[in-house]
Order: sequence, then C-alpha cells, then structure tokens
Amino acid sequence: MARTRNAAKRQKLQKVEAALFNPDVAFLLAALLDARDLCRASLTCKALGAKRDHGPSLVEEAARRQFECASVWERSCLPKYDGEGWIELYHHLLMLRSELTFDRLLARNIRHGADASTVTRKTNSGSSASATALCSNHVMRAGRHFAHFTATRSEMIGVIRPNIQVNASDFDEYVELNGTLAHLIGSYRSQGEVTEFTPGIQEFWRYLMSYRTARWSDSNVHCCYCIFVGTEDEDEDEDEDEVGHHFCCFDWASGPVPGRMIGNLNQSLPIGLLLDLNEGSLSIYQDGRRFATLKDGLSGEYCWYGTVWHDHESISIRRGSTSDE
Repeated sequence: MARTRNAAKRQKLQKVEAALFNPDVAFLLAALLDARDLCRASLTCKALGAKRDHGPSLVEEAARRQFECASVWERSCLPKYDGEGWIELYHHLLMLRSELTFDRLLARNIRHGADASTVTRKTNSGSSASATALCSNHVMRAGRHFAHFTATRSEMIGVIRPNIQVNASDFDEYVELNGTLAHLIGSYRSQGEVTEFTPGIQEFWRYLMSYRTARWSDSNVHCCYCIFVGTEDEDEDEDEDEVGHHFCCFDWASGPVPGRMIGNLNQSLPIGLLLDLNEGSLSIYQDGRRFATLKDGLSGEYCWYGTVWHDHESISIRRGSTSDE
C-alpha cells in the first residue's frame, strides 16, 4: 500500500514538473530575468539547469529562444562563437540593448559621476596621474557600433581590448618574472593600489597581454584613441597647427603608431566614434558629419574606454547612430 501511495505521489510530481518546467515556461521566465539570474536559476533548480537527453538545459533553450527573437542588426553584432553557451550570448544581447556604462575603473583616482555613464577624476588628488575607465561589459565583436562622448578638457576616448584588468596584487608575481621592470612597475603602485593607468604605458603591455584570448583575433592593435591637445596643456610656444584633436593607436608588436591631427572639430561639442567591425575601421564624427577614418585593419573584440588626466575632468558616453543608419 505504501509503495502504491509513493508511486502515485511521484506520478503527480512528474505531472507538475512537466507542466511547470518546459521550454515554453522557461522562455517566459527568461523574458523576466537577465543572464545572471538565469544562471542562478539553473544552479538552484535541477529541473531548469540539468542537461536534457535530447538537448540543452531548459534555461539554455530559453536563452536560445530569446536570442532568436533579436533583430537582424542585433544578430549581426553577435555571431555565436564555437563552444559559447546561449546564456552567455543572451547576456551580450542584453548589454547591446542597454545604456553604455563605465563598469571597470582602473586606478585609484577615478570615480563615477551622476551615474555609471560618466567618470571623473577625484578632486584634490594631488597629481595629474592618468586613470582609465572601460565599458567592459559592452563587448563589440562584430557589426557597427556608434557612441557619443562628451569630454570637458583633454581626455582620451576610444576603443580598447575588453576583459583586461589591472590588479596591483598581480604585480608581485609579474615583477618576479620580469625583474628588469620592477622599478618601473613599482612606480605605479602605492599601498596596494594602482596609482596610474593608461593603455599607452608600455611597461604594462606584457602584463596586459596575459589577458589575450582567441576572441581578440590576429590584430595587434590593442588600443585606438582621440585626444584634444590645447595650449593650456602644452608649452606657451606651442605651434597652433598642433592644437586640436589628435589620433593615435598602440600596436602590441611595433609600439605606438605615429599619430596625426584631425582638423576642424569643435572641442565644446560631443565626439562620435563609429567602430565598424564589418569593415575593420574606426571613424570619427561630430554634429552628424563624418570627419575621418582613424584606423583600419581592426578585428576581434573591443570595448569603449576613456582616460582622464586632471582634477575636475570628466567623460560621459551614450549610444548613438550615424545619419546613414
């Protein structure tokens, strides 16, 4: 009799699970959750997270269905990598739909402004050491991406390889492996923190290359930036022809690539950057007008970034589009 009752309970439980835990219900659940919450659901509920005999888990299937509902442009920006899970791809889709934010701050003298779309130098920091912020959650792997930057003075804005980090605690091991750089690395550390960081500091390059992945492709260009150079930042006898917006990029293999001037840009207006990974190019815009192609031959993943140098400097970023889109 007891066995009969237990069998009946199991049968009822199976009916309830079949009703609650099926691809259609999981699809509706995924519409209410972000990728992180989907991962948590798969870990806490075996029925959702366990791989099924005939295919992926319910949450993976739900994430796949959500991605299949994406627009043509969204799917063109997010080709699926070999071995990449649908939940990870769904996370990048949600990031593509969200506002741009600076989620990774590198160096101790930088903070967010009114929200995470703005970064600023901490006031009274007592130095002009650089500090950098990355939109590292907003990874660009393919397609066309446009961003507007609003800067207050002589900040750097551009693209950089994603997923890099600068952890002061890593430098102990790094210095042991690269003893000749010990005194240089030490000058960028203080009390367990990184005091300064910009992608142009070549002493960091070998360290940063440890984050290189196959998703960076074969391009050695790890950073491209535009910066306004004014007479207030230079010597009094600065040549007027050298005042304005400069472009430069850094190549892992050959070092800094000679920069060039970009004329007729208004410092008081936002700057637009278009990263076209279909063409492998980075172009600069202002007030709806395209001014120049800054760099070509780019491939692999990048993210937006900005670097501030002086107290009261700030950078804001927002998504945008070109006039031809």
